[in-house]
Amino acid sequence: MRPHWAVGVSGLYTSTRLRFSGHLYADQVRYASLATLAYLPTPKLVLSLGAGAAFGGSLTLPDGKYEFSPGPTFALGADYRAFDDGRYFVLLTSSLSFAAARTHLVRDTSVGYEASDLRVGAEAGLQLANIVRPYLAARAFGGPVFWRHQGEAVTGTDTHHYQLGAGVGVRLSLRLNLFAEGIPLGERALSVGVGLAI
Repeated sequence: MRPHWAVGVSGLYTSTRLRFSGHLYADQVRYASLATLAYLPTPKLVLSLGAGAAFGGSLTLPDGKYEFSPGPTFALGADYRAFDDGRYFVLLTSSLSFAAARTHLVRDTSVGYEASDLRVGAEAGLQLANIVRPYLAARAFGGPVFWRHQGEAVTGTDTHHYQLGAGVGVRLSLRLNLFAEGIPLGERALSVGVGLAI
């Protein structure tokens, strides 16, 4: 029978530039890990819920580097396989995420940081021997960042609201898969993970 559930775990690195109110710019680096539970109601549709932690990174501004403390991150997703003829495929993706942490410029002084975004995208690729699935990915996204800089509340967003890159999935068995993805354009990112159908 076709599996209706899947679990996964992934690690993520992102690097981007933020623009805050007041003409304030920051280079941001984040590291995170996420555990995901997915439900497959049909062969084409995947609904997912993820929870994990952002566990490092920094905001670099002209007045110094603000280090991130660990904090929670959550995600909701929906993917739809729009086309699949057994060789080529097109997957439409969407996700809504939230992350919270605190930033530290000097010891014993911290400021709250919250970020959320909604992203939609598409992945187009091919299946090789039903084992390896290389693909190209394009996504657009946006969402606010809430922070305080030098005692003043500021709101920010990415200077680029897109991702362009590629990835590959590898089927190790009927139920076990690995994936890796690199995004060099827009919001830069590197992610790796493993998934298990149950």
